[in-house]
Amino acid sequence: MTNKLKEHLIRCEKAVQSAKPILGKHSFPDDYRTATVIGFASVLVEHQESVLLLVMHEKAGSASALVRPIVEGAYRALWINLPATDEDVKKFNEKDKIDLKFGEIATALDKAYGLGDFFQDFKTRTWKHLNSYTHGGMHQIGRRFVQRKVVNNYTEEEIYEMTTTVTTIVLLTISFFLKRQGHTDSGNGIQALLETYGPVADGKKAVTK
Repeated sequence: MTNKLKEHLIRCEKAVQSAKPILGKHSFPDDYRTATVIGFASVLVEHQESVLLLVMHEKAGSASALVRPIVEGAYRALWINLPATDEDVKKFNEKDKIDLKFGEIATALDKAYGLGDFFQDFKTRTWKHLNSYTHGGMHQIGRRFVQRKVVNNYTEEEIYEMTTTVTTIVLLTISFFLKRQGHTDSGNGIQALLETYGPVADGKKAVTK
């Protein structure tokens, strides 16, 4: 692992760790919707931390298997946070059931959060790949070999993209939750952390606002 990648991983870790005290300084109501999103956020943060830990211990395959649960959990959290009806939230809490398919959730998020086709586009571009990594498809299996040797074969570019993606989706979820709760300044503070790691920090592209 190059020093450049190590530095990137440290930045990803610091970004989410910096978000924790911002989130923790607020009190929240204990209604179903709020409590459910907080629960999702807790799981997402733990998964992001686990991805970084696994990568640092050269377990990129196991780390990549966590990316789909992070993305799916974030989409569900953001749906519960805003566009879901009270009845939808109740059904999820009582029956662990969401009637919408994943693509339908993505469409609902784009409409609710006003980000153009951000969520649907991300789903379209990545979903098959994420499923393959999580469920042992060829994207996962094909990276277990170097020529005829059984060796992990994940490029640093792939690891960079994976860790950037999971960090970004977790921070966006927390940011939108705080804004939904009326803590706009804190939400903006979380969103500002998007500029501290990844392509944005490396001057490759602008952050999504």
